[in-house]
Amino acid sequence: MTRVTNSDSGGGGAPGSSADEQWSLTSLARRHPRTAAASLAVVVVLVAITIFTTISNPHRQALGNSASCSQWSAATPAQQIAYSHTYINEYGAFANTAANAEAVKAQIDRACTKASYLGEADDISVIGALKKAF
Repeated sequence: MTRVTNSDSGGGGAPGSSADEQWSLTSLARRHPRTAAASLAVVVVLVAITIFTTISNPHRQALGNSASCSQWSAATPAQQIAYSHTYINEYGAFANTAANAEAVKAQIDRACTKASYLGEADDISVIGALKKAF
Protein backbone atom coordinates (compact mmCIF):
# COMPACT_ATOMS: atom_id res chain seq x y z
CA MET A 1 0.00 0.00 0.00
CA THR A 2 1.40 3.38 -0.94
CA ARG A 3 0.96 6.58 0.89
CA VAL A 4 -0.26 9.65 -0.94
CA THR A 5 1.22 12.98 0.08
CA ASN A 6 0.41 16.50 -0.96
CA SER A 7 3.23 16.53 -3.50
CA ASP A 8 2.01 13.21 -4.93
CA SER A 9 -1.59 14.29 -5.28
CA GLY A 10 -0.81 17.50 -7.01
CA GLY A 11 -3.05 19.42 -4.58
CA GLY A 12 -2.07 21.44 -1.56
CA GLY A 13 0.54 24.06 -1.33
CA ALA A 14 4.22 24.38 -0.97
CA PRO A 15 5.88 23.49 2.34
CA GLY A 16 5.25 26.20 4.93
CA SER A 17 1.89 27.15 3.49
CA SER A 18 -1.18 27.64 5.64
CA ALA A 19 -2.28 24.05 4.93
CA ASP A 20 0.82 22.74 6.76
CA GLU A 21 0.59 25.18 9.67
CA GLN A 22 -0.66 23.74 12.95
CA TRP A 23 -3.30 25.54 14.92
CA SER A 24 -2.12 27.07 18.17
CA LEU A 25 -3.03 29.96 20.41
CA THR A 26 0.20 31.71 19.49
CA SER A 27 -0.42 31.49 15.75
CA LEU A 28 -4.00 32.70 16.24
CA ALA A 29 -2.79 35.67 18.29
CA ARG A 30 -0.21 36.52 15.60
CA ARG A 31 -2.85 36.47 12.88
CA HIS A 32 -5.35 38.57 14.88
CA PRO A 33 -3.40 40.80 17.28
CA ARG A 34 -6.20 43.27 18.00
CA THR A 35 -8.70 40.54 18.82
CA ALA A 36 -6.13 38.76 20.99
CA ALA A 37 -5.30 41.97 22.87
CA ALA A 38 -8.99 42.79 23.39
CA SER A 39 -9.69 39.25 24.63
CA LEU A 40 -6.77 39.40 27.03
CA ALA A 41 -7.93 42.78 28.32
CA VAL A 42 -11.45 41.44 28.95
CA VAL A 43 -10.07 38.45 30.86
CA VAL A 44 -7.84 40.69 33.00
CA VAL A 45 -10.74 43.03 33.79
CA LEU A 46 -13.03 40.12 34.73
CA VAL A 47 -10.39 38.61 37.02
CA ALA A 48 -9.80 42.00 38.65
CA ILE A 49 -13.54 42.50 39.22
CA THR A 50 -13.83 39.03 40.74
CA ILE A 51 -10.91 39.63 43.09
CA PHE A 52 -12.14 43.10 44.07
CA THR A 53 -15.68 41.98 44.86
CA THR A 54 -14.41 39.00 46.82
CA ILE A 55 -12.06 41.10 48.93
CA SER A 56 -14.28 44.12 49.53
CA ASN A 57 -17.63 42.30 49.77
CA PRO A 58 -19.73 45.40 50.53
CA HIS A 59 -22.82 43.34 51.34
CA ARG A 60 -21.46 42.01 54.61
CA GLN A 61 -23.71 43.13 57.40
CA ALA A 62 -23.14 43.27 61.10
CA LEU A 63 -24.27 40.23 63.03
CA GLY A 64 -27.37 40.59 65.14
CA ASN A 65 -29.12 38.45 67.72
CA SER A 66 -31.14 36.79 64.97
CA ALA A 67 -28.01 35.67 63.09
CA SER A 68 -27.88 31.91 62.64
CA CYS A 69 -24.90 29.79 63.57
CA SER A 70 -24.20 29.38 59.85
CA GLN A 71 -23.96 33.15 59.50
CA TRP A 72 -21.73 33.23 62.59
CA SER A 73 -19.29 30.76 61.07
CA ALA A 74 -19.25 32.70 57.76
CA ALA A 75 -18.59 36.02 59.51
CA THR A 76 -15.15 37.55 59.62
CA PRO A 77 -13.23 37.51 62.91
CA ALA A 78 -13.78 41.27 63.20
CA GLN A 79 -17.55 40.80 62.87
CA GLN A 80 -17.50 38.03 65.48
CA ILE A 81 -15.57 40.17 67.98
CA ALA A 82 -17.87 43.12 67.29
CA TYR A 83 -20.90 40.95 68.02
CA SER A 84 -19.22 39.65 71.19
CA HIS A 85 -18.87 43.24 72.41
CA THR A 86 -22.52 43.88 71.54
CA TYR A 87 -23.54 40.73 73.44
CA ILE A 88 -21.61 41.83 76.53
CA ASN A 89 -23.19 45.31 76.35
CA GLU A 90 -26.73 43.94 75.99
CA TYR A 91 -26.68 40.81 78.14
CA GLY A 92 -23.54 41.07 80.24
CA ALA A 93 -21.05 38.29 80.70
CA PHE A 94 -22.50 34.83 81.20
CA ALA A 95 -21.39 32.06 83.53
CA ASN A 96 -17.78 30.89 83.37
CA THR A 97 -16.58 33.81 81.23
CA ALA A 98 -15.03 37.11 82.05
CA ALA A 99 -16.32 40.31 80.49
CA ASN A 100 -13.96 39.53 77.64
CA ALA A 101 -15.05 39.53 74.01
CA GLU A 102 -12.65 36.67 73.15
CA ALA A 103 -14.18 34.47 75.86
CA VAL A 104 -17.69 35.25 74.63
CA LYS A 105 -16.62 34.50 71.05
CA ALA A 106 -15.16 31.17 72.15
CA GLN A 107 -18.38 30.27 73.99
CA ILE A 108 -20.46 31.11 70.90
CA ASP A 109 -18.08 29.04 68.76
CA ARG A 110 -18.57 26.04 71.05
CA ALA A 111 -22.36 26.43 71.12
CA CYS A 112 -22.59 26.83 67.34
CA THR A 113 -20.26 23.89 66.76
CA LYS A 114 -22.53 21.72 68.88
CA ALA A 115 -25.56 22.98 66.92
CA SER A 116 -23.73 22.12 63.69
CA TYR A 117 -23.08 18.58 64.89
CA LEU A 118 -26.80 18.24 65.54
CA GLY A 119 -27.67 19.66 62.10
CA GLU A 120 -29.28 22.80 63.54
CA ALA A 121 -26.75 25.42 62.38
CA ASP A 122 -29.04 26.91 59.72
CA ASP A 123 -32.10 26.96 61.94
CA ILE A 124 -30.87 28.16 65.32
CA SER A 125 -29.75 31.67 66.20
CA VAL A 126 -26.58 32.49 68.09
CA ILE A 127 -28.67 33.36 71.16
CA GLY A 128 -30.56 30.07 70.83
CA ALA A 129 -27.31 28.16 70.62
CA LEU A 130 -26.01 29.87 73.76
CA LYS A 131 -29.23 28.95 75.57
CA LYS A 132 -28.92 25.39 74.19
CA ALA A 133 -32.37 25.67 72.59
CA PHE A 134 -31.81 22.81 70.17
